[in-house]
Amino acid sequence: MSSRRRSFSEKLIARLRSETTNTIIVAIILALTIAFLSGAVYSLVTDRPISIIFLPDGSMRVFLWDMRWQTHAETIVIFIYYALGAGGLLLYARAILRPSDPRTTKYMLFFSFLLLLLSFLGMYSGYLEKFARPY
Repeated sequence: MSSRRRSFSEKLIARLRSETTNTIIVAIILALTIAFLSGAVYSLVTDRPISIIFLPDGSMRVFLWDMRWQTHAETIVIFIYYALGAGGLLLYARAILRPSDPRTTKYMLFFSFLLLLLSFLGMYSGYLEKFARPY
């Protein structure tokens, strides 16, 4: 045989070096980091799991008023706000590092600002809600 056959490990290494694989790996690492920062580990290992708080007056709360406790709904909400912020930062980096036409870059910068603003406002309101006791 004159043609050289590539072994399985060589094919695997070549596939792992592709840009698509690197993008998938970065996305998985980013999602795991956001999940870790939002408190998913606490939600998984706590011995007092709380999904959401229903108050006697009929209202409900997502954020508990104690910094030592966290509801599962709070974990999901914080995950979404972190993901919005990460999306805004990635969109901003894409607009700055690889600009295309000026109109597209302008829209990318606008929506990156909008995502970062929504993320900040959500995180800030959640932080304020964390210290507001129910009446």
